[in-house]
Amino acid sequence: MENLIQDYQRLLNELGPVYKRKIYKNLQSEHRIVGIVGSRGVGKTTYILHYLKENYPDSQEVLYVSADDLYFAENTLVSLAEKFVNQYNGHLLCIDEIHKYPNWSQELKNIYDKYRNLKIIFSGSSSIDLIKEKYDLSRRAVLRFLPGLSFREFLEMKLNKTYPVLTIPEIISGKRADFDSILKTPRILGLFQEYLTVGYYPFFKEFKNQRDVLEALEGVIDKIIHMDIAAYYSLKTSTLPLFRKISYFIYTSKPSAININKIAKSLKKDHTDVSNYLEMMREAGLLRYLLIDKAGHALIRNAEKVYLSNTNLAYALENATGKKIEKGQIRELFFITSLENAGLKPFYSRSGDVKCGEYVFEIGGKGKDLSQIKDQKNAYIVADDILFRDIKKIQLYLFGFLY
Repeated sequence: MENLIQDYQRLLNELGPVYKRKIYKNLQSEHRIVGIVGSRGVGKTTYILHYLKENYPDSQEVLYVSADDLYFAENTLVSLAEKFVNQYNGHLLCIDEIHKYPNWSQELKNIYDKYRNLKIIFSGSSSIDLIKEKYDLSRRAVLRFLPGLSFREFLEMKLNKTYPVLTIPEIISGKRADFDSILKTPRILGLFQEYLTVGYYPFFKEFKNQRDVLEALEGVIDKIIHMDIAAYYSLKTSTLPLFRKISYFIYTSKPSAININKIAKSLKKDHTDVSNYLEMMREAGLLRYLLIDKAGHALIRNAEKVYLSNTNLAYALENATGKKIEKGQIRELFFITSLENAGLKPFYSRSGDVKCGEYVFEIGGKGKDLSQIKDQKNAYIVADDILFRDIKKIQLYLFGFLY
């Protein structure tokens, strides 16, 4: 126990300046058990340590541990909680990487029921475990989602400036007093391309060049496949290369050309097996679906388009294979990711590319015209590679300011 306390204090002391994301406010809850859900590399550990350092800098009643610590080779979470409460008057226990601890959900329930004055914040890199096990925790736990960086956040970290969070109506109207702070950013299109390539994960700041970041992103992909997916679904090692092949197929294809039949035919695999693999990858945080706005369908049958989870993963695979990315996919993926991470619900649109609420958006390059949406109300072109907008054409990068 003393070693855990010393390790926690060391981590707090070593924690350097942290970029404080506005989204951190959404992660807090008065609930007694709070789970921080997010894919590998988005900054869950940094958030927890920053939260503790800011709110409980000298408290002896707070403890942070990682569930993969050697301490748990001989001790349980329940016994740790017992010692922490009875010997240290513990009130807040933070458990990182909780998915690496066997039977964690059962022990959390036991701790919750036994120690009424103890609050727990837990996190884990595998969204598979956290989401599935939530149902066993029933009413006891709430989950909070931590996404990767928005383009706005990337700019703030990169330039040490402050930018506004925008709503879709504000982006469409362009009427906001602080809009100029965005439009006057030097090299904004170049910075936007840098963000699409390596800026989604906060660890981009730890590297000196893009190639090193892209290689680190390849490691993220491999860990999700070989650790998260393999362990949770108890898959044979021989099956795992198929997940890489599916990733390759998706990032090199036009969004409209991706469907289960084509992937199954390309891999020479059964349609049902491929459907299951795609769902595993989505649950693990490797894929993202654009759904049809209908109810009563299985999720994979309701997916009109399939993408990698974010643009950085696509560029990581391009770096690994040398095969060029389909540019249209990058544009759509950025747009959909920005909306979903802001808590909005984009759906597939037959008249444009994406429908969100009352709006329809057609996404493309600077030469994209209005032909596909000319008869639609509240329909707009969202264009890449343009600095300024007109009545019906909006800069793509502005949707990176939704959170």
